[in-house]
Amino acid sequence: MKSFHAAAEAGSLTSAGERLGISQSAVSRQIAALEEQLGVSLFQRHARGLVMTDSGHTLFRSTMEMAAAAAMAGTALKDQQETPQGELIVSAPVAFGSTWLVPRLGSFSRKHPDL
Repeated sequence: MKSFHAAAEAGSLTSAGERLGISQSAVSRQIAALEEQLGVSLFQRHARGLVMTDSGHTLFRSTMEMAAAAAMAGTALKDQQETPQGELIVSAPVAFGSTWLVPRLGSFSRKHPDL
């Protein structure tokens, strides 16, 4: 699917291979295997590049959603690994600070020891 998506975006097997860091022939074999597995042709091959078939367009819409979901998941995981650190200065009215904020500072400090 990744090779198909890259080829669909790039419009060429060579460009897709360069994007993925694999050879053009590897991209071609992976797409051929996917076409065989699905039982449909995804591209028409032309001297000027690739043209997606109707089935290719249908699959490409799905792979676009998959790529977006994968990017969001990667961002969420990266965000989880980054821990807050440094100095935090909070200013609050005395009543709010003493009744709501101060009771929560111990828990907050244990949760974020580098802050």
